[in-house]
Formats: sequence, structure tokens, C-alpha cells
Amino acid sequence: MTGLLTRLHCQRTVFRCLCLPVLAGMLVTVGCVKKKDGTMLFVYDGESQSVLVWKDVNSVYAPTTGTTPAAADATISSSLLTSVTPPLAWGGLAMDTNTNMLYLVTQGGWVTRISDASSQSGSLSNTTDIIQFTLGSATDRFSSGSVFGQAAMDSSQNTLYVMETSVDGTGTRVWTLPTASHIANGAGFAAANSATLAVASDTWGSGLAAGGSGTVYGLFGGGSGIVSPSNPGQTIGGPRLRQGQNNAFPTNLLGIGQNVIFGSNTGLIGTVNYGSLAYDGQNNVLYAFGQPAAAFATTPTTTAQIEVFTTSQFSSGGNQSPNRTLTGVTSNLRILSHPQDSDWLLGATFTPDTSTTSGVPPTGAGSPNLLIWKDPSGGGAATSVSLPGVTEIRGMAIGGNN
Repeated sequence: MTGLLTRLHCQRTVFRCLCLPVLAGMLVTVGCVKKKDGTMLFVYDGESQSVLVWKDVNSVYAPTTGTTPAAADATISSSLLTSVTPPLAWGGLAMDTNTNMLYLVTQGGWVTRISDASSQSGSLSNTTDIIQFTLGSATDRFSSGSVFGQAAMDSSQNTLYVMETSVDGTGTRVWTLPTASHIANGAGFAAANSATLAVASDTWGSGLAAGGSGTVYGLFGGGSGIVSPSNPGQTIGGPRLRQGQNNAFPTNLLGIGQNVIFGSNTGLIGTVNYGSLAYDGQNNVLYAFGQPAAAFATTPTTTAQIEVFTTSQFSSGGNQSPNRTLTGVTSNLRILSHPQDSDWLLGATFTPDTSTTSGVPPTGAGSPNLLIWKDPSGGGAATSVSLPGVTEIRGMAIGGNN
């Protein structure tokens, strides 16, 4: 018996001696696993109707030589991108970092999905690389017609969101596309399949951002009065920021604002003719830009600013001031984008067509100028760079693995 115990003890000792180096190697291996950086930059150029890709946004922010960034590392094109009209919606570019899929949404509701986006280059035609589907049909749209706007991707839920606004601004809603990566080529995604987010009193859907885990944010440029939660005797109209889940923006039968920020303190003044949102998932803040109709002009001014709200402010709602602001922004800022998991903020400007100040969300021409805030959570001014090979920025996204 003693001999048997001795042999078992020796076997356990040998096992430990053999396994410890293996386990140590496994631990070293695990310890060396590095999170892939989501710093790739995708820009849609409205002139060439293609996507330009830079492997590292930092190289665009701080070029190694001179002040102009180097040419894009890759250009993605396809007959699918040039065969549909009207053009890409302003801010209609969204990246799913989990599936490595890039989504492009046109103003008319065509959606193009590019697979393995971070590795693509050249002209794509194979349906394993690129497919296209539509958002509903004519009967799914507002009776007066509509224009699709900013798109946002919740990578944690594989859900694509798209803002839609009627041409007269009175109707607005957010389309929810669950399991977006599985929508088939040539499909027509009907409104009945979408848990559309809408509040009847809202108008002029202007900006959209996905907050992760099913949370979504919308900027609406106007609407009828909302009862202030801090003062039930006060009703406030005008622009509002809403926080909701992927099935609804919460409302109250008494008209009291829930998860909605609105009023004169917000910095969103007058009817917002157009705007954009970007969500920072690391710091739980929402960047909001709203262009008031009264300031709508072809000559930009630097009196505008980006309002920054913490997500916790939506719990109280009401007439709240932003947590902070980013100043020195030109009033012709058109779209914003944030990677959510790293501290960058992008902006792009345009020259509006003043003939469309009433009615449809304004049209206009984009520019090659990209605004980049590095570490925007710490404030500071943006760096403006002119992107080579780009004539008109209509959408940009940061994400993917370089």
C-alpha cells in the first residue's frame, strides 16, 4: 500500500512538472493577445461613388510628411454603388466591427452591404463580397415621399438603424433592421419587419446614433410641446434629443417627457433644419450638432458648436444644459462619426443649397475636408485635413481591424 501511494505521488509530481510549462506557455500566449485596434478610416466619396480606406486614422490626422495625408490604402468600388440614385444619404455609412461589414444607405432607401470590409480593395461584384437590398416600397414610405438620412450600427446587436424623414418634415421615424448581416441580396426589407421608432409629436428627424446593447439616440429638429418633468405646468416645443431602445422611444400618456432632453438650455435653438449625432461608448457621452434653420446659409460661420451630453442626463430628461461643448465649429458642419471604442471624433462639412430651406432636408455639395478631433473627451479644437482622392465626403466611419 505504501508503495502504491508513493507511485501515485510520483505520478502526480511528474504530471505537475510536465503541465506547468505548458500552462505557463498558454498563459503567456493569452497574455500576449492584443485587442485589434479599430482605427481604420472609411470615407464615401460622392463624386466617384466609391469608398476610400485608410488603414490608420492617425496617419490621416498627423501625416508623416507635410500636412496632406497620403493617398488611401485601398479604394472599394462596384457597379452596385454607381447604379442607384439618389446619392448616399448624409451620414449613410456605418461599420459593424463585430462582423467586419460596411453598410451604405442612399437617400432613396437602397442599402449596400460590403463583407470583410477591412480587407477589400478594387471593384467588387461577387455576392460573397457585396450585396444590395431596399428599405420597403413606395407604400412603406410617408405619403408625401421621404428621404433617408443618417445610419448607425449597433455592433453588439447586429442591428442597423436608419433615419427617415418625410419631404415636408412633418413625419419622421427610425427604421430598425435586426440581424442586418443576414438580409439577403435583392430583398425588400418591409416596414412591417422593422420595429420603427417614432413619436407622433416629433418632426424633422435629423441625427441618429446607436449606443450599444439596443440603445438608440435620435435628434429631432422640431415638434409639438413636451411637458417638462421638473415643471408639469410648462410645455416646451422645438428640437429634442431622445434615448430609446430598439423597439421604441419611451413616452408618457400625460405628455411628460421621458428619456428626452429638450428646451432652451440644450443649445439646440429654433427649428433644427439638419443635424448629426455621434456616440462615444468609452465615456458614455453623445455628441450632438443641430443647425438651426434661422442660421441656414451658404456662407459658413464659426459661431456653431457641438453639444456634449452624458447618457445619464437622459434619465432625468427635461431642459438640461450640455455637460460641455466643442466650440469653433463652422455652421456648415453636416455629419459626425465616432468609433465608440476609441477616442476619435470626425466631422465633415458641406455647402447647402439654400433653395431647399423649406421642405425636404437640405441638399448641397460636400467637400474633401475632414475634421478630426483626437481625444475629444478632453476637448480642444479639430484638425482639418483635405483628403486626397476625395471630392465630396458624404459619409465616414472608423472601425475594422488593420
